[in-house]
This record gives sequence, structure tokens and C-alpha cells, in this order.
Amino acid sequence: MLRKLLISSIVTVLFFLAAPVVFSSYHHMGEKDSAEFIKVYPDKQNTKLDSCALCHAGGEYKNSSNVTVSMGSCQWCHYKYGYDGKGDIKATLNTYGNDYMSGGRNSDAIKAMASKDSDGDGYDNKTEISAVRFPGSKDDDPKKKAAPSLVYTRDQLEAMPQHTQFLLMSASKSEDYYAEYKGVTLETLLKDAGILESATGIRIYSPDGWSQYHPLSPDSDPAMYHVIGDYPSAVYQYDRQADKANGGWVNYSSGTARGYKNNDQIKVSGGLKLLLAYSRDGKDMDPGTLSSDNKLNGEGPYRVIVPQKILNPPDQGSSAKNQGVVWPYNAAWDHSAGASTRSATIIRVEPLPEGTTDIDLMEAGWGYVDEGKIIIYGAIKGAK
Repeated sequence: MLRKLLISSIVTVLFFLAAPVVFSSYHHMGEKDSAEFIKVYPDKQNTKLDSCALCHAGGEYKNSSNVTVSMGSCQWCHYKYGYDGKGDIKATLNTYGNDYMSGGRNSDAIKAMASKDSDGDGYDNKTEISAVRFPGSKDDDPKKKAAPSLVYTRDQLEAMPQHTQFLLMSASKSEDYYAEYKGVTLETLLKDAGILESATGIRIYSPDGWSQYHPLSPDSDPAMYHVIGDYPSAVYQYDRQADKANGGWVNYSSGTARGYKNNDQIKVSGGLKLLLAYSRDGKDMDPGTLSSDNKLNGEGPYRVIVPQKILNPPDQGSSAKNQGVVWPYNAAWDHSAGASTRSATIIRVEPLPEGTTDIDLMEAGWGYVDEGKIIIYGAIKGAK
């Protein structure tokens, strides 16, 4: 897979969550630094510290549209250091990584740093490492405990009440299409996780750093797609000019679409919901992968499906040159597909309980994409 790039001399991407959740480590070929760390702290193998996040930080840059793009340590390394290794590796390091490199980049450097407080949070490195806390991050220290969390597998999700919905996925730039998605409603999933009364909303993350916030209850803001409750029922809208099969911009190829004609009421048993889906038109979705230009391809194994709050037809793409069509692009229309998080791996229930530590959000996820898992943490009861 493209994200598993063979770049020697920089440490690995990964999927690390706060203790007590533990994962197998995953390293780039040729990477030697994790072995140096494990020589000194062998009991920390396969913890979140056995990873690139120990020494490498994420970062931000502004793209050509002047939008700030946030990257995890893997993406930031690729962006600043480059796939050809011609960039500045020091620009990717956190404070612990800088101390490690300046100390000689070996196990002796790790030992010598034990009594130092690299991140300046009041705890020396050895104390933080013993507590499985990142010694290069002020946001992760021993006084905090891990937020309650639950990990769900595909089998566990399928054992819950299932929901299927056929709907329009309307996007601003990418293809509009009709599809039938199946999975578990977010409301059902949160109830199973034991959501607390103090919870106000959820933030869903994919492993490329994308996140989308959803309030629990309906909100008047058209961009706020709620978790609890129904969405407006819709009608099927077809026009031959818009059909991709005729050179248009809407994909009507879903098998379920064949049962509808223009302006038919779409029938969804139980109503349209905010859905955590694992299948599209009866097939598992392609797992997400990270391309060489740091873009997420694919939408599985899980995608959050957001119905439209404000009903409108599938409009032409915003970048299309020909807008003299039946449904030209309208920025004011509801393009809910853009809020439908692809390759969702983390659901954070907000706010975090007092005194708990966050997951390293920019590092978590790729392992769960491979394993077909998703984690919920924060304002929930936690382990059952």
C-alpha cells in the first residue's frame, strides 16, 4: 500500500492510542531508532511509544487556497523531509526527538536523556516513559489517566440493530451519486458505548487527520449534522443530462436506483439517520489508503453517511466549466457528502472527562483501517 512507503532513516507511521489500549508497532524498512529505544525500555515495545510519534511531530501548512492543512507525523515527515529524503529531517522532530538526535541518535543518548524534561511539562523523560506518556508532548503527562474507550470490530457492529438507507450523496467537487449504505446508526452505537449525560457531541476522525464534528441534537446551523433523530425524507431526482452514462456528473448505477424514477419518494425503513456504514450497494467499501500526495483514497472499512438536512438535486461540480446545465453548481445547496467522513477510525465523545488524556489523534488510525476496527472514547462509560 502507498502509505507503507520504503523510506529509510525516518520512523514509521502509525496508529497509536493512549494507554491502556495497546497495538503492535509498525516500522518503515530501514528504520533503526525504535530498536535503540527498545534496548533501553524493552517493556515499552508495542506500546504507543514504540512509534514515530515518540520523536516526530505533526505540523501545519497553508495550501494554494490559503487553507491551513494539519498533518500527522508521517505526513509531515513526507512533506518536510520528502519521499526522496532531500528535506530537513530536523524540521519534523519534537523536543524529545531533537534531544535524541543531538545526543548521538543511539541507545546511549536515550539513557542520558532519562533525567531530562524534554517537553518542559514538569516530569522527566523516564517518569513519562514509565507511565506510557509521550516525553515530547506537553499535552500528555502522568497526572492524567486515559479517557474511557471501547474498540469495536466488524462482528460486534453487525451484532447490533442494523440500518439500511438509500440516499443522494451530493458533493461540491467530487462525483454526486445515489447509493444504498448499510451499518449501525451513530445513535445506536453511542448508546451501546454508554454515552454519558454530560456529552454534547462527537468528533469523528480519519487517519489522514480529517475530522468532522456532529452535535448530538438537531442544530439550526445547516452545516451541523446531528447524531440523534431523523433527517428529512427525500425524493429521487433523475435527469438524462445529468446522468454520468450520458456524459453528465451523477452516478445512477446503484442497483437500488433501478427501482426509482424521477420524483419518486425514497423509502427508508426507520428514516434517514447519521450512519456508520460498512457496506455500499451490498459490498464492503475499499479500505482507505494514503496517496503519495497525502490524499485519502477509498472510503472504508467504515464511513459516516450524512443525509442532507436541506433537500436539493444533485448539482454540477463546482469546478466544472459548463454550468449551463439542468442543475448548475449552487454553493448554498446541501453538499452533505463532504461531511461524510471516509475511513473513520476514531469517534471522540465530547467533552473529555476531567483529568483524562487525549488520544494522539493525528497518529491514530491506519492499523484500524487494516484490522477493520473503530474506537470510541471520551464521555462514555468505557470498558464493559
